[in-house]
Amino acid sequence: MSKYKLGIIGAGNMSSAITKGILMNGVLSPEEIIVSDLSDEKLLAAGMLGVATTKDNLSLAESAEYLLFAVKPQCFPEIGASIKAHFNAKVISIMAGITISTLKSTLGAEKICRVMPNTPCMIGSGMSALTFDGYSDDEKDFPRSVFSSLGEIIELDENKFDAVTSVSGSGPAYAYMFAQGMIKGGINGGLSFEEAKELTLATLVGGARMIEHSDKPIDELIDAVCSKGGTTIQAVAYYRLSGLVDTIAEGVDRCRARSVEMSHPGGESVITMYTDGACSGNPGPGGYCAILSLAGLEKVISGGEKETTNNRMELMAVIRGLESLKKPHSVVEVHSDSAYVVNAVNNDWLKGWQMRRWENVKNVDLWKSLIELLSVHDVRFIKVKGHSDNEMNNRCDEIAREEVKKQMGE
Repeated sequence: MSKYKLGIIGAGNMSSAITKGILMNGVLSPEEIIVSDLSDEKLLAAGMLGVATTKDNLSLAESAEYLLFAVKPQCFPEIGASIKAHFNAKVISIMAGITISTLKSTLGAEKICRVMPNTPCMIGSGMSALTFDGYSDDEKDFPRSVFSSLGEIIELDENKFDAVTSVSGSGPAYAYMFAQGMIKGGINGGLSFEEAKELTLATLVGGARMIEHSDKPIDELIDAVCSKGGTTIQAVAYYRLSGLVDTIAEGVDRCRARSVEMSHPGGESVITMYTDGACSGNPGPGGYCAILSLAGLEKVISGGEKETTNNRMELMAVIRGLESLKKPHSVVEVHSDSAYVVNAVNNDWLKGWQMRRWENVKNVDLWKSLIELLSVHDVRFIKVKGHSDNEMNNRCDEIAREEVKKQMGE
Protein backbone atom coordinates (compact mmCIF):
# COMPACT_ATOMS: atom_id res chain seq x y z
CA MET A 1 0.00 0.00 0.00
CA SER A 2 1.31 3.48 -0.92
CA LYS A 3 2.40 5.75 1.91
CA TYR A 4 0.90 8.83 0.23
CA LYS A 5 -2.28 9.26 -1.77
CA LEU A 6 -0.70 11.99 -3.93
CA GLY A 7 2.84 12.82 -4.88
CA ILE A 8 3.47 16.10 -6.73
CA ILE A 9 6.67 16.63 -8.69
CA GLY A 10 7.15 20.39 -8.87
CA ALA A 11 6.33 23.03 -6.25
CA GLY A 12 5.58 26.08 -8.40
CA ASN A 13 2.50 28.29 -8.48
CA MET A 14 0.11 25.76 -10.00
CA SER A 15 1.35 22.99 -7.73
CA SER A 16 0.77 25.27 -4.74
CA ALA A 17 -2.74 26.16 -5.98
CA ILE A 18 -3.61 22.48 -6.41
CA THR A 19 -2.30 21.60 -2.94
CA LYS A 20 -4.21 24.46 -1.30
CA GLY A 21 -7.42 23.55 -3.16
CA ILE A 22 -7.15 19.93 -2.07
CA LEU A 23 -6.57 20.87 1.57
CA MET A 24 -9.16 23.68 1.76
CA ASN A 25 -11.88 21.46 0.32
CA GLY A 26 -11.00 18.42 2.41
CA VAL A 27 -10.13 16.22 -0.55
CA LEU A 28 -7.02 15.02 1.32
CA SER A 29 -5.26 15.76 4.60
CA PRO A 30 -1.69 17.16 4.62
CA GLU A 31 -0.36 13.77 5.74
CA GLU A 32 -1.55 12.21 2.47
CA ILE A 33 0.52 14.50 0.22
CA ILE A 34 4.22 14.69 -0.62
CA VAL A 35 5.83 17.32 -2.85
CA SER A 36 9.26 17.38 -4.51
CA ASP A 37 11.33 20.22 -5.97
CA LEU A 38 14.98 21.25 -6.27
CA SER A 39 14.29 24.70 -4.78
CA ASP A 40 14.69 24.97 -1.02
CA GLU A 41 12.51 28.10 -1.06
CA LYS A 42 9.63 26.35 -2.86
CA LEU A 43 9.87 23.30 -0.63
CA LEU A 44 9.76 25.54 2.45
CA ALA A 45 6.56 27.16 1.16
CA ALA A 46 5.04 23.73 0.45
CA GLY A 47 6.07 22.46 3.87
CA MET A 48 4.23 25.34 5.53
CA LEU A 49 1.02 23.76 4.25
CA GLY A 50 1.79 20.72 6.36
CA VAL A 51 2.64 18.34 3.50
CA ALA A 52 5.76 16.19 3.31
CA THR A 53 8.59 17.46 1.08
CA THR A 54 11.61 15.92 -0.63
CA LYS A 55 14.18 16.51 -3.37
CA ASP A 56 14.17 12.82 -4.32
CA ASN A 57 11.73 12.29 -7.22
CA LEU A 58 12.29 8.54 -7.28
CA SER A 59 11.48 8.14 -3.60
CA LEU A 60 8.35 10.26 -4.06
CA ALA A 61 7.23 8.25 -7.08
CA GLU A 62 7.66 4.94 -5.30
CA SER A 63 5.59 6.05 -2.30
CA ALA A 64 2.55 7.65 -3.99
CA GLU A 65 -0.67 6.13 -5.33
CA TYR A 66 -1.20 9.07 -7.73
CA LEU A 67 1.75 10.93 -9.23
CA LEU A 68 1.12 14.47 -10.48
CA PHE A 69 3.63 16.16 -12.79
CA ALA A 70 3.60 19.94 -12.31
CA VAL A 71 6.92 20.86 -13.91
CA LYS A 72 7.82 22.75 -17.07
CA PRO A 73 7.46 20.54 -20.17
CA GLN A 74 11.14 20.91 -21.04
CA CYS A 75 12.09 19.41 -17.66
CA PHE A 76 9.95 16.31 -18.11
CA PRO A 77 12.18 14.09 -20.31
CA GLU A 78 15.00 14.04 -17.75
CA ILE A 79 12.69 13.61 -14.76
CA GLY A 80 10.62 10.94 -16.52
CA ALA A 81 13.66 8.93 -17.53
CA SER A 82 15.01 9.02 -13.96
CA ILE A 83 11.92 7.36 -12.47
CA LYS A 84 10.80 5.13 -15.38
CA ALA A 85 9.82 1.59 -14.34
CA HIS A 86 10.31 2.43 -10.65
CA PHE A 87 6.71 3.14 -9.75
CA ASN A 88 3.16 1.83 -10.17
CA ALA A 89 1.41 5.14 -9.57
CA LYS A 90 -1.46 6.44 -11.61
CA VAL A 91 -0.11 9.46 -13.48
CA ILE A 92 -1.69 12.93 -13.62
CA SER A 93 -0.06 15.55 -15.82
CA ILE A 94 -0.73 19.29 -16.15
CA MET A 95 2.22 19.83 -18.51
CA ALA A 96 1.27 21.68 -21.69
CA GLY A 97 2.11 19.91 -24.92
CA ILE A 98 3.05 16.57 -23.34
CA THR A 99 0.70 14.00 -24.88
CA ILE A 100 -0.55 10.76 -23.41
CA SER A 101 1.60 8.78 -25.84
CA THR A 102 4.69 10.73 -24.74
CA LEU A 103 3.85 10.20 -21.08
CA LYS A 104 3.44 6.47 -21.68
CA SER A 105 6.65 6.02 -23.64
CA THR A 106 8.74 8.17 -21.29
CA LEU A 107 7.40 6.72 -18.03
CA GLY A 108 6.34 3.22 -19.00
CA ALA A 109 3.04 4.03 -17.26
CA GLU A 110 -0.30 2.45 -18.14
CA LYS A 111 -2.70 4.83 -16.41
CA ILE A 112 -2.62 8.47 -17.48
CA CYS A 113 -4.83 11.46 -16.72
CA ARG A 114 -3.89 14.52 -18.72
CA VAL A 115 -5.23 17.85 -17.47
CA MET A 116 -5.21 21.35 -18.93
CA PRO A 117 -5.94 23.80 -16.10
CA ASN A 118 -5.72 27.59 -16.29
CA THR A 119 -4.31 30.22 -13.94
CA PRO A 120 -7.63 31.21 -12.28
CA CYS A 121 -7.35 27.79 -10.59
CA MET A 122 -5.08 29.67 -8.20
CA ILE A 123 -8.11 31.48 -6.77
CA GLY A 124 -10.59 28.61 -7.07
CA SER A 125 -12.21 29.99 -10.24
CA GLY A 126 -10.40 27.86 -12.80
CA MET A 127 -11.40 25.76 -15.76
CA SER A 128 -9.71 22.38 -16.20
CA ALA A 129 -10.11 19.88 -19.05
CA LEU A 130 -9.42 16.23 -18.23
CA THR A 131 -8.85 13.17 -20.38
CA PHE A 132 -8.13 9.63 -19.20
CA ASP A 133 -6.31 6.62 -20.59
CA GLY A 134 -6.22 3.30 -18.75
CA TYR A 135 -8.03 4.55 -15.64
CA SER A 136 -10.94 2.55 -14.25
CA ASP A 137 -14.15 4.46 -13.50
CA ASP A 138 -13.44 4.39 -9.76
CA GLU A 139 -9.88 5.64 -10.25
CA LYS A 140 -11.13 8.68 -12.17
CA ASP A 141 -12.94 10.01 -9.10
CA PHE A 142 -9.77 11.29 -7.42
CA PRO A 143 -8.48 13.51 -10.27
CA ARG A 144 -12.02 14.79 -10.75
CA SER A 145 -12.26 15.77 -7.09
CA VAL A 146 -8.81 17.40 -7.15
CA PHE A 147 -9.57 19.73 -10.05
CA SER A 148 -13.18 20.32 -9.02
CA SER A 149 -11.67 21.85 -5.89
CA LEU A 150 -10.05 24.47 -8.12
CA GLY A 151 -13.10 25.44 -10.19
CA GLU A 152 -15.01 23.88 -13.10
CA ILE A 153 -14.00 20.71 -14.95
CA ILE A 154 -14.86 19.20 -18.32
CA GLU A 155 -13.89 15.82 -19.77
CA LEU A 156 -12.86 15.75 -23.43
CA ASP A 157 -10.99 13.55 -25.87
CA GLU A 158 -7.28 14.33 -26.06
CA ASN A 159 -7.53 15.35 -29.72
CA LYS A 160 -9.33 18.50 -28.51
CA PHE A 161 -6.61 19.52 -26.05
CA ASP A 162 -4.81 21.88 -28.41
CA ALA A 163 -8.11 23.72 -28.84
CA VAL A 164 -8.60 23.67 -25.06
CA THR A 165 -5.17 25.22 -24.63
CA SER A 166 -6.05 28.01 -27.04
CA VAL A 167 -9.42 28.78 -25.42
CA SER A 168 -9.39 28.20 -21.65
CA GLY A 169 -5.68 27.54 -21.07
CA SER A 170 -4.49 30.78 -22.66
CA GLY A 171 -7.87 32.53 -22.56
CA PRO A 172 -7.34 34.45 -19.31
CA ALA A 173 -4.74 36.56 -21.13
CA TYR A 174 -7.30 37.48 -23.78
CA ALA A 175 -9.80 38.48 -21.10
CA TYR A 176 -7.14 40.59 -19.36
CA MET A 177 -6.42 42.43 -22.63
CA PHE A 178 -10.10 43.19 -23.27
CA ALA A 179 -10.43 44.42 -19.68
CA GLN A 180 -7.33 46.55 -20.21
CA GLY A 181 -8.95 48.18 -23.24
CA MET A 182 -12.20 48.89 -21.40
CA ILE A 183 -10.33 50.39 -18.45
CA LYS A 184 -8.26 52.57 -20.77
CA GLY A 185 -11.45 53.78 -22.47
CA GLY A 186 -12.97 54.59 -19.10
CA ILE A 187 -9.91 56.60 -18.09
CA ASN A 188 -10.08 58.48 -21.41
CA GLY A 189 -13.62 59.47 -20.40
CA GLY A 190 -12.52 60.92 -17.06
CA LEU A 191 -12.80 57.95 -14.68
CA SER A 192 -9.99 57.11 -12.29
CA PHE A 193 -8.16 53.82 -12.82
CA GLU A 194 -9.87 52.24 -9.82
CA GLU A 195 -13.33 53.46 -10.91
CA ALA A 196 -12.84 52.15 -14.45
CA LYS A 197 -11.46 48.86 -13.13
CA GLU A 198 -14.42 48.31 -10.78
CA LEU A 199 -16.95 49.04 -13.51
CA THR A 200 -15.12 46.89 -16.08
CA LEU A 201 -14.69 43.80 -13.91
CA ALA A 202 -18.28 43.79 -12.69
CA THR A 203 -19.46 44.18 -16.28
CA LEU A 204 -17.31 41.32 -17.61
CA VAL A 205 -18.40 38.98 -14.82
CA GLY A 206 -22.04 39.93 -15.33
CA GLY A 207 -21.78 39.50 -19.09
CA ALA A 208 -20.27 36.04 -18.69
CA ARG A 209 -23.09 35.04 -16.37
CA MET A 210 -25.70 36.34 -18.80
CA ILE A 211 -24.24 34.10 -21.52
CA GLU A 212 -24.18 31.18 -19.09
CA HIS A 213 -27.81 31.55 -17.97
CA SER A 214 -29.46 32.74 -21.19
CA ASP A 215 -30.75 30.43 -23.90
CA LYS A 216 -30.39 33.20 -26.49
CA PRO A 217 -27.58 33.25 -29.08
CA ILE A 218 -24.77 35.67 -28.24
CA ASP A 219 -25.67 37.88 -31.22
CA GLU A 220 -29.16 38.39 -29.71
CA LEU A 221 -27.66 39.29 -26.34
CA ILE A 222 -25.47 41.88 -28.08
CA ASP A 223 -28.43 43.34 -29.96
CA ALA A 224 -30.47 43.49 -26.75
CA VAL A 225 -27.99 46.01 -25.30
CA CYS A 226 -28.06 48.14 -28.44
CA SER A 227 -30.78 50.58 -29.39
CA LYS A 228 -31.07 52.23 -32.80
CA GLY A 229 -29.21 55.51 -32.81
CA GLY A 230 -28.08 54.93 -29.21
CA THR A 231 -24.68 54.74 -27.55
CA THR A 232 -23.86 51.01 -27.49
CA ILE A 233 -24.36 50.55 -31.21
CA GLN A 234 -21.59 53.10 -31.87
CA ALA A 235 -19.01 50.89 -30.18
CA VAL A 236 -20.49 47.62 -31.47
CA ALA A 237 -20.62 48.89 -35.06
CA TYR A 238 -16.98 49.96 -34.82
CA TYR A 239 -15.94 46.56 -33.42
CA ARG A 240 -17.80 44.78 -36.21
CA LEU A 241 -16.27 47.03 -38.85
CA SER A 242 -12.85 46.35 -37.37
CA GLY A 243 -13.45 42.59 -37.47
CA LEU A 244 -12.91 42.22 -33.73
CA VAL A 245 -14.50 38.77 -33.46
CA ASP A 246 -12.45 37.43 -36.37
CA THR A 247 -9.29 38.99 -34.93
CA ILE A 248 -9.85 37.22 -31.61
CA ALA A 249 -10.58 33.94 -33.37
CA GLU A 250 -7.41 34.30 -35.45
CA GLY A 251 -5.39 34.76 -32.25
CA VAL A 252 -6.96 31.62 -30.81
CA ASP A 253 -6.06 29.78 -34.04
CA ARG A 254 -2.42 30.86 -33.76
CA CYS A 255 -2.29 29.77 -30.14
CA ARG A 256 -3.72 26.38 -31.04
CA ALA A 257 -1.21 25.96 -33.88
CA ARG A 258 1.65 26.55 -31.44
CA SER A 259 0.13 24.02 -29.05
CA VAL A 260 0.06 21.47 -31.88
CA GLU A 261 3.76 22.12 -32.52
CA MET A 262 4.57 21.64 -28.83
CA SER A 263 2.58 18.40 -28.74
CA HIS A 264 4.80 16.90 -31.45
CA PRO A 265 8.38 17.80 -30.48
CA GLY A 266 9.82 14.93 -32.50
CA GLY A 267 9.34 16.95 -35.66
CA GLU A 268 6.00 15.54 -36.75
CA SER A 269 4.57 18.30 -38.91
CA VAL A 270 1.00 19.47 -39.12
CA ILE A 271 -0.80 19.07 -42.43
CA THR A 272 -3.12 21.99 -43.15
CA MET A 273 -6.15 21.12 -45.26
CA TYR A 274 -8.78 23.50 -46.64
CA THR A 275 -11.98 21.97 -48.01
CA ASP A 276 -15.12 23.16 -49.76
CA GLY A 277 -18.06 21.80 -51.71
CA ALA A 278 -20.47 23.29 -54.22
CA CYS A 279 -23.70 22.20 -55.88
CA SER A 280 -25.89 23.41 -58.71
CA GLY A 281 -29.42 22.91 -57.56
CA ASN A 282 -29.26 20.85 -54.39
CA PRO A 283 -29.81 18.17 -55.36
CA GLY A 284 -27.99 18.54 -58.63
CA PRO A 285 -24.50 18.28 -60.11
CA GLY A 286 -21.88 18.93 -57.46
CA GLY A 287 -18.16 19.32 -56.94
CA TYR A 288 -15.66 19.27 -54.09
CA CYS A 289 -12.09 20.34 -53.44
CA ALA A 290 -9.44 19.77 -50.78
CA ILE A 291 -6.12 21.63 -50.74
CA LEU A 292 -3.45 20.11 -48.48
CA SER A 293 -0.20 21.87 -47.59
CA LEU A 294 2.89 20.75 -45.68
CA ALA A 295 6.27 22.50 -45.46
CA GLY A 296 5.62 24.52 -48.60
CA LEU A 297 4.35 21.55 -50.61
CA GLU A 298 0.77 21.51 -51.85
CA LYS A 299 -1.65 18.89 -53.10
CA VAL A 300 -5.03 19.67 -54.71
CA ILE A 301 -7.75 17.02 -54.80
CA SER A 302 -11.10 17.57 -56.48
CA GLY A 303 -14.00 15.73 -58.03
CA GLY A 304 -17.78 15.60 -58.05
CA GLU A 305 -21.05 13.74 -58.58
CA LYS A 306 -23.77 14.24 -61.19
CA GLU A 307 -26.65 14.09 -58.68
CA THR A 308 -25.76 15.17 -55.17
CA THR A 309 -26.15 17.85 -52.48
CA ASN A 310 -23.96 20.62 -51.16
CA ASN A 311 -23.66 18.96 -47.73
CA ARG A 312 -22.55 15.71 -49.34
CA MET A 313 -19.86 17.55 -51.31
CA GLU A 314 -18.62 19.38 -48.20
CA LEU A 315 -18.21 16.03 -46.48
CA MET A 316 -16.72 14.36 -49.55
CA ALA A 317 -14.00 17.01 -49.71
CA VAL A 318 -12.84 16.16 -46.20
CA ILE A 319 -12.93 12.42 -46.80
CA ARG A 320 -11.04 12.52 -50.09
CA GLY A 321 -8.41 14.77 -48.54
CA LEU A 322 -7.85 12.45 -45.59
CA GLU A 323 -7.87 9.39 -47.83
CA SER A 324 -5.00 10.87 -49.81
CA LEU A 325 -2.67 10.76 -46.79
CA LYS A 326 -0.27 7.85 -47.03
CA LYS A 327 1.15 8.18 -43.53
CA PRO A 328 -1.13 6.92 -40.73
CA HIS A 329 -1.52 9.01 -37.58
CA SER A 330 -0.84 12.25 -39.44
CA VAL A 331 -1.67 15.46 -37.60
CA VAL A 332 -4.21 17.32 -39.73
CA GLU A 333 -5.97 20.67 -39.31
CA VAL A 334 -9.11 20.73 -41.47
CA HIS A 335 -10.38 24.24 -42.23
CA SER A 336 -13.97 24.07 -43.49
CA ASP A 337 -16.74 26.62 -43.94
CA SER A 338 -19.35 23.89 -43.44
CA ALA A 339 -21.05 24.02 -40.04
CA TYR A 340 -22.61 20.68 -41.02
CA VAL A 341 -19.21 18.99 -41.00
CA VAL A 342 -17.42 20.91 -38.25
CA ASN A 343 -20.25 20.70 -35.71
CA ALA A 344 -20.83 17.00 -36.37
CA VAL A 345 -17.26 16.30 -35.25
CA ASN A 346 -16.56 19.01 -32.67
CA ASN A 347 -19.98 18.82 -30.97
CA ASP A 348 -20.02 15.01 -30.84
CA TRP A 349 -23.06 14.69 -33.10
CA LEU A 350 -21.43 11.58 -34.58
CA LYS A 351 -21.60 9.75 -31.27
CA GLY A 352 -25.29 10.59 -30.91
CA TRP A 353 -26.05 9.47 -34.45
CA GLN A 354 -24.29 6.17 -33.85
CA MET A 355 -26.20 5.60 -30.61
CA ARG A 356 -29.47 6.19 -32.47
CA ARG A 357 -28.34 3.80 -35.22
CA TRP A 358 -28.14 6.62 -37.77
CA GLU A 359 -31.89 7.23 -37.65
CA ASN A 360 -32.90 10.08 -40.01
CA VAL A 361 -29.24 10.88 -40.78
CA LYS A 362 -28.29 11.59 -44.40
CA ASN A 363 -24.98 10.56 -46.01
CA VAL A 364 -24.46 7.70 -43.57
CA ASP A 365 -21.96 6.04 -45.92
CA LEU A 366 -19.74 9.11 -45.83
CA TRP A 367 -20.04 9.65 -42.09
CA LYS A 368 -18.96 6.04 -41.47
CA SER A 369 -15.98 6.56 -43.78
CA LEU A 370 -15.05 9.72 -41.89
CA ILE A 371 -15.24 7.97 -38.52
CA GLU A 372 -12.84 5.33 -39.78
CA LEU A 373 -10.42 8.00 -41.01
CA LEU A 374 -10.60 9.87 -37.69
CA SER A 375 -9.41 6.70 -35.97
CA VAL A 376 -6.36 6.61 -38.26
CA HIS A 377 -5.30 10.26 -38.15
CA ASP A 378 -5.15 12.99 -35.48
CA VAL A 379 -7.63 15.46 -37.00
CA ARG A 380 -8.76 18.86 -35.68
CA PHE A 381 -11.66 20.69 -37.36
CA ILE A 382 -11.70 24.48 -37.60
CA LYS A 383 -14.68 26.51 -38.84
CA VAL A 384 -13.80 29.28 -41.30
CA LYS A 385 -16.05 31.96 -42.75
CA GLY A 386 -17.14 31.11 -46.27
CA HIS A 387 -16.83 33.59 -49.16
CA SER A 388 -14.57 35.83 -47.09
CA ASP A 389 -11.03 37.13 -47.53
CA ASN A 390 -9.62 33.70 -46.69
CA GLU A 391 -7.51 33.00 -49.78
CA MET A 392 -7.37 29.22 -49.35
CA ASN A 393 -11.10 28.86 -48.77
CA ASN A 394 -11.81 30.96 -51.83
CA ARG A 395 -9.48 28.82 -53.93
CA CYS A 396 -11.30 25.68 -52.77
CA ASP A 397 -14.64 27.25 -53.63
CA GLU A 398 -13.46 28.18 -57.13
CA ILE A 399 -12.11 24.71 -57.85
CA ALA A 400 -15.27 23.05 -56.48
CA ARG A 401 -17.40 25.23 -58.76
CA GLU A 402 -15.26 24.27 -61.76
CA GLU A 403 -15.96 20.64 -60.88
CA VAL A 404 -19.70 21.43 -60.90
CA LYS A 405 -19.35 22.70 -64.47
CA LYS A 406 -17.55 19.50 -65.48
CA GLN A 407 -20.42 17.42 -64.09
CA MET A 408 -22.86 19.58 -66.04
CA GLY A 409 -20.84 19.01 -69.21
CA GLU A 410 -20.00 22.68 -69.68
